[in-house]
Amino acid sequence: MAKVMIVDDDPNIGLLVEMTLRKKGDFQITNCSSGEMALETISHDRPDIVLLDIMMPGMDGYEVCKAIKSSPDTKFISVIILSARREMGDKIKGMDLGADDYIVKPFDPDELLSRVKARLRIQQLERELLDKNQLQTVLSMSVTLQHEINNPLAGIMGNSELLKDWKGLPPTEVDESIAAITQQAKRIRDIVQKLSSVTKVVDTTYVGNTRMIDVERSMPGEEGKR
Repeated sequence: MAKVMIVDDDPNIGLLVEMTLRKKGDFQITNCSSGEMALETISHDRPDIVLLDIMMPGMDGYEVCKAIKSSPDTKFISVIILSARREMGDKIKGMDLGADDYIVKPFDPDELLSRVKARLRIQQLERELLDKNQLQTVLSMSVTLQHEINNPLAGIMGNSELLKDWKGLPPTEVDESIAAITQQAKRIRDIVQKLSSVTKVVDTTYVGNTRMIDVERSMPGEEGKR
């Protein structure tokens, strides 16, 4: 069930919007009478969509919209401004601050419901795309680990096999095997450290159409380099 927050200092408008949504759709609805109350509620109960009035005492709708859209934790919440202000400048200001839509009061109930449902469909598509991208990143990481770690791992295993019969080996050969194991282990450690420092995933073609992460170009400060 989609969660909708209505933010309006006029309780009659808030009730009208709530009744419209409950009559026409299946929503979990929260009413807030101020911008401050809205942000406090969002901090522990995040909605999918905020229907936001502009003209409110204290923190106005523009400030609330900016606060929502400027925070990494809430920027993906859809904001639909619902206001009696109909000037183009007001609409542009709202959209520039990150609002996803702007509806002028008095609103048509069917239009309001249609806009809300449209935003929910877009949100669902965005989530599916994010899930797909995350899955692709995991697959690319798997290919990267296989490519980057297999060789040093094979070296460690090979030298470990040699050391099983260390008593029959010359001391210099034992030392060389131990040094090789240490070197390959450090190589694996360096690869893992680099992967943990990745700030932006830059991938590249490995074999055929298989994608893997370009570790060096994904490091901090390397994103724009070729």
